[in-house]
Amino acid sequence: MATDCGQYYKCVAKENYTGLTSTIALGIMSGALVLTDIVVAIVTGAAVPGLGVVAGVLLVAGIFDLCAYLHGGKLVCLGDGSCVIGRIMQFIPVGQDKSGFEKMDDDFTFNILCAPHSPVELLSEMSASDRVQIPLVEPQPGPASLGLGFAGVSVKFSDIDHDTEVLHCEVKGCRVHDVCAVLKVLSFGAPIVGAICSIPLIGWVVCLIAAAIWLAVTTAAVAIAWNDTHNGDINDVYDPAAGVLTAADPRTGEGGDVVLVRGDWAYDAGHDGWNEVHPVRSVQKLTGVVDARYRGMGKADPALVDQFKREVLDVWCFHARQPDDPQVVGAQRQPANQWWIHPVIDGCEDEPVIR
Repeated sequence: MATDCGQYYKCVAKENYTGLTSTIALGIMSGALVLTDIVVAIVTGAAVPGLGVVAGVLLVAGIFDLCAYLHGGKLVCLGDGSCVIGRIMQFIPVGQDKSGFEKMDDDFTFNILCAPHSPVELLSEMSASDRVQIPLVEPQPGPASLGLGFAGVSVKFSDIDHDTEVLHCEVKGCRVHDVCAVLKVLSFGAPIVGAICSIPLIGWVVCLIAAAIWLAVTTAAVAIAWNDTHNGDINDVYDPAAGVLTAADPRTGEGGDVVLVRGDWAYDAGHDGWNEVHPVRSVQKLTGVVDARYRGMGKADPALVDQFKREVLDVWCFHARQPDDPQVVGAQRQPANQWWIHPVIDGCEDEPVIR
């Protein structure tokens, strides 16, 4: 059964973006400050009563700040429920492009080329012919005005002499949520340890024992949550009965399944900065129903882009958005539509009216 890890993540409005400002949270993210803070709590708590508690409270605040950042504080909203159709250029398995603390991010990612464009096109050429989907991969005025950089995402095909600009898509895993849930609960042990170390005459031995027990329990619980989590999987948002999805030829850039992707379009400030669909809410395979002229290797001119918009993009995205349409949602909530088994199947009939 598919797991919806995306439910735990959201983006923030441009006006609410603050980034990661906590020095302690930054230190935790670097992997160095956790032990440092524990040592500070013990030493200062034993030396000056009260300071250990303060150090512990700061660690709690830093963990909560970091988790809020990882759950969406690093994402600037550009468009909720966005719909885009393109060809899969590349799959990036969980953890393949990450190391160290970055492996806490267990998303399954893939890159798509907005249809009907070809891998041989430069971003400038795509922008000139397409003002419908290509803006999804271009720098947006909102994030730039916040002083954030923009790097973009591209794929390199060995037979093409330039990089191909793509739209990055992320299917969320649950590791950040699971580990943060454990860390936030157990972090409250830090000020308790600090308080123990601040009790006069209690001695270094009891202080160190309390710190060691708390650290051992926290480490074990985090390790369990880390290893037992659900990694992001394309089948969390895609029905595998529709067939195996394939990426373009890594040498020529040819092929690649055409897919409809729905999700939150956001700017990710957690990297060098680029626009992406994060998290992906659903993926639908369209290869068999999209005409070959929309998935070839020739450059797309404005006429082809316009045809694609009218014949494919507008039609499929309209139907894909229906489950979120307020009228549809309202109709589903009506008592007459709250059955589990359709009336045609269970044989229920209205009672005859006696006059």
